[in-house]
Amino acid sequence: MRKSLLATVAAVASAAFTLGAGPASAAETGAASPARAQGVACSTGVHAVDPLTGFASCSNHTGGPVEFRVELVCGWAPDVEGAWVRLEPGEGSQSIAHCAAYSSGIGEVRAVHRPA
Repeated sequence: MRKSLLATVAAVASAAFTLGAGPASAAETGAASPARAQGVACSTGVHAVDPLTGFASCSNHTGGPVEFRVELVCGWAPDVEGAWVRLEPGEGSQSIAHCAAYSSGIGEVRAVHRPA
């Protein structure tokens, strides 16, 4: 269930980034520019050098402020959460968390967001 949920979240985040791409202006193409994807677009991952550190990078494409954080499933150690990060409309940032040294590794990285 977690893998399918994570795959769905990744697909939605990927689609949100893809939908947000488009011409710089309507004047350049002679047509109306596509609407920017609405919502909070996030990507998650594990640090390239430290396999016990996970991150969530999010962008706010809503009309109001939101907060997000990263949550890590840490194997044999307790799960951890990053700090809540506040994003105003149009902003992007990152939340980071670190599993304990005795962890068997990161089993899942997810981004959680809420209205601010």
